[in-house]
Amino acid sequence: MIGRLPIRWRLTLWYGAVLAAVLTIFAATVDLLMARVLRHGTDQGLDHQVAVIEEQILQMREPVALRERLALLFHRHPAFEMQVTENDDRAWLRSEGVEKQGLPRPAVLPETPGEGVHEDVEVPGVGPCRMCSKVIETPYAFLLVQTAASTDANRKHLGELRRVFLATGPILLVAALGCGYLRARKGLAPVERMAAEADQITASRLDRRLAAPNPDDELGRLARTLNGMIARLELSFGDVQRFTADAAHELRTPLAVLRGEAEVTLLSDREPAEYRRALESMLEEIEHLTRLTEDLLSLSREDAQIPPSFEDLRLDEVVRDAFGTMTAVAAEVDRRLVLAGELAPCLVRGDRERLRRVVVNLIDNALKYTRAGGLVQVSLALRGDEAVMTVADDGDGIPPEHLPMIFKRFYRVDASRPRWGSSTGLGLPICRTVVLSHGGTIDVQSAPGAGTRVEVVLAARPAGPPRREEPAASWRSRPSYLGNG
Repeated sequence: MIGRLPIRWRLTLWYGAVLAAVLTIFAATVDLLMARVLRHGTDQGLDHQVAVIEEQILQMREPVALRERLALLFHRHPAFEMQVTENDDRAWLRSEGVEKQGLPRPAVLPETPGEGVHEDVEVPGVGPCRMCSKVIETPYAFLLVQTAASTDANRKHLGELRRVFLATGPILLVAALGCGYLRARKGLAPVERMAAEADQITASRLDRRLAAPNPDDELGRLARTLNGMIARLELSFGDVQRFTADAAHELRTPLAVLRGEAEVTLLSDREPAEYRRALESMLEEIEHLTRLTEDLLSLSREDAQIPPSFEDLRLDEVVRDAFGTMTAVAAEVDRRLVLAGELAPCLVRGDRERLRRVVVNLIDNALKYTRAGGLVQVSLALRGDEAVMTVADDGDGIPPEHLPMIFKRFYRVDASRPRWGSSTGLGLPICRTVVLSHGGTIDVQSAPGAGTRVEVVLAARPAGPPRREEPAASWRSRPSYLGNG
């Protein structure tokens, strides 16, 4: 029930509960201390009175004279009732208040003469009293000396103290609750302002930030955290908007070409050869649309963080398989594709199809941006507990100012257009996303005129020698997933 209340009320109630507990403990402690102090004062008075009687007893040597002396001095006293008895039954002295009934016998007699015992008793005709009993040894008898004092005054003082606590405690508690509520409300006012500001932040107003009056306290840290989250959302929304705009632009261009080709072809009757050329041109655009759609679907799956089917697999076999596939493509476009040494046998934990796509895309990119007769080298080495797969070409290279941007989606280097085929600008972003999902890294090193070198590093461990495979079959046409530069 309390958990459903606003925070300010919960803070106030908890503060009030703690304060009530503190006040109760304080009042109980003061009450106990006050009772102890009053009892100690009464006991001191009783001890003093017993000492006075004992002094008179020790001064007198004759029993008759002693009884007369005690009756003369202690028969009446405004604060104490006194009694002196011999053998618990023969009274030598009884003060006026207990002259008839006497003082009660102590519950526990002193074990040795000269030792006093204090206790609370009920004296008929007097009421609740505090009594002190002490045995005194004389030459003629053992005398039990008793003094008693009423505790009415003590109870009165304690009652007044308790009435003060009962009267002021609730007032103090209510006042403290009110102050606590106001303080909690004031302390949570920045939270309410932050909530009101956050309500005004929408997808179209992600440029707004929450104010932090004191950046060093807890609310300031909360505001910084929320502002950081909003900044990341703004960046993500911007990326989504740019991605959507770029995708729409990329899809619109081949569609416009298809429509133009169809309209021009239908304007007049043509020879069969002209129709064939128009259909081939349209087929190329359809193939580009197919590749672009597949790349967009692949990126969408990666962005959705669909868990890959990880398994222990031979990375050298994956690279060899992709190399065999792309060998036919390289021969078709007059490029040389070679292995730079033996592929190191190694095991990695990953998704076979996604890693194969990475290798195919990197080789395809290298072939596209290499001149006719150029060389593309593929290597795989084991470096400690890491597998390093490299694809290097001797093409024109990438200008330094473009290197930080090549992993952005739909980004193309204008000065380095592909020498054949078409590019969607999604190949490297797909490679980077797949490699990162496998816990690896991808790095591109390039310079104008010096070619490009792409290095992929994945966690790996050594494996046995690769099994012998049949030569890769020749390809009549390029697979639909190629050409993703």
